[in-house]
Amino acid sequence: MRIGVENASTYIAPPGAEMTEPEFIRAVVERADCLLHLDVNNLYVNSRNFGFDPHRCLQQLPLERTCYVHVAGHFVEDDGLVVDTHGAEVIDPVWQLLREAYQCIGHVPPTCLERDFNSPELATLAQEVAHIAQLQQAAQGELAVQDHRRVA
Repeated sequence: MRIGVENASTYIAPPGAEMTEPEFIRAVVERADCLLHLDVNNLYVNSRNFGFDPHRCLQQLPLERTCYVHVAGHFVEDDGLVVDTHGAEVIDPVWQLLREAYQCIGHVPPTCLERDFNSPELATLAQEVAHIAQLQQAAQGELAVQDHRRVA
């Protein structure tokens, strides 16, 4: 069985890096012949910490190999460092990246809401899960229209 490798949140830029984050992820996925486990929040966290456009980065990833998606919340330290904590609600920019990811992937893979601590009331979690379902349903509809236009 092929595994899915997750794009990680990082906090220190490797000195003398020869590849961008999407180039590295693509190289790993292609050389290992594995799948991509896309963590949308990690992409957002890294974009904030290293000053790159998460939408452009998303489009450069090997999304055709996406098997699974994660979304989560994060924490912003006083000095501006963004930390992937899985301990807060998902924010609008991450929801927007998720919406865009479905379009770029071309199908709607299983998606998990990660919450490891600071768990709110079940109703709040249910709202976030329902939001994922709404985005998935909207994406499926949009992708079906695109497929219909290609065939017509």
